[in-house]
Amino acid sequence: MKRSVIRILLIVSIFVLMGVLIYRLLDINMKITDDKANSVRKEKTLIRLSWWGNDDRHKYTMEGVDYFQSQNPDINVAYKYGVWNGYEKRTKVWMESHNEADVMQINYAWLNEYSEDGEGFYDLNELADYIDLDNFTEEEKAYGTKNGKLNALPIAMNTHVFYYNQDLLDEYGLSLPETWDDLFAMGKVLGKDDKYVLGMNKKQMFVLLVAYYEQKYNKQMFDEDGKFAATKDELKELIEFYKSMIDEHVLCPIDLFDKNKYMSGEIAGTMCWISDTNVYCDALADTGVNVSRCKYPILPGAKRSGWYIKPATMWAISAGTEHPEEAAMLLNYLLNDEHMVTLQQTEKGVPVSKAAIAVLNEEGLSETNEYKAIQDMNEYQDELHLIVPNIENESLIHHFKSEADEFIFDKVSSEEAADSIYNGVREVLSEQ
Repeated sequence: MKRSVIRILLIVSIFVLMGVLIYRLLDINMKITDDKANSVRKEKTLIRLSWWGNDDRHKYTMEGVDYFQSQNPDINVAYKYGVWNGYEKRTKVWMESHNEADVMQINYAWLNEYSEDGEGFYDLNELADYIDLDNFTEEEKAYGTKNGKLNALPIAMNTHVFYYNQDLLDEYGLSLPETWDDLFAMGKVLGKDDKYVLGMNKKQMFVLLVAYYEQKYNKQMFDEDGKFAATKDELKELIEFYKSMIDEHVLCPIDLFDKNKYMSGEIAGTMCWISDTNVYCDALADTGVNVSRCKYPILPGAKRSGWYIKPATMWAISAGTEHPEEAAMLLNYLLNDEHMVTLQQTEKGVPVSKAAIAVLNEEGLSETNEYKAIQDMNEYQDELHLIVPNIENESLIHHFKSEADEFIFDKVSSEEAADSIYNGVREVLSEQ
């Protein structure tokens, strides 16, 4: 009897132990299943963002994107960024290899280069549920529209502006220039102390010469289709004028120009995009110098100003993005969100977005130098033309400068340099 009881207790114990083991196995299995489910739920959508700019832009953009990620925990944003030099070439490689970022800061000219038919970037009209397009006028959206497709939205509008060290002008008894002759008169005075009237980079130099050309000949250097309209004789006269600007201390040789010479007073003024006001106006003013803004020079009697307007930079979405909705959410944040607008301020120029303007108006937008320059732009808008993308063609500008340098350094005649420029530009534009 005693053995039977022991046997029964042993059997019961075995069953209890088996039950406990089964329960533990089921519990472990359920936890594994839950962990897998949680892992799936926590998996983030990866989108890539690219832009160019200076260190300040990199810093506030990354800070802004970190905030976007905190508000959208299911989205992870990876960065591609750098300074402008070389960025355009890298973008070309990315575009041709279909490895571009999902959301891209682009130059206005890239619409022509990568999306002539409107297929090079995503049609933002299809993402209207995620992007507040009502913040942009039809005219503003038209800047980014190709073949009926909204490829990009402008961040800000831009034109060229001249800033001068007013203290330096006062020291030499000079007034702000209004004509090209005024610039040469200033060069005679400043040149005695080996100073220059203007300093600028290669692209700005070319835009400056385009303006002079169009004022003098009353025609576009590039027509609306981008076709090169200059003759060899006109180019000969243009590069002779360019050389005279350098020789007579109107323009600092491009390869010798750097911002420090402007900041130190070796160069009286500069020509830059309004979006670079913080670099060439605010930065100089912060050192205690009085800075004056000046209208662009005009030839007396000119019927065409030769000066252009364009979107400063634009945001676009890759046509090949695998996550268009998430990309659109990020693009909308970059353009319209109060947090991002507050971080960016007017670093890229005065924003186009109505929502962004409303935010900045409360922070004293009208007192900024960028805003004042934009008001000038609006005042003279009838004299400005929408830029032809070929005016900013890097290969074309490089060819122009290198061939003009051959003449400037007395290696070839102006006729030979003009001939090389003419043929080279046509080759760059595939017009031969």
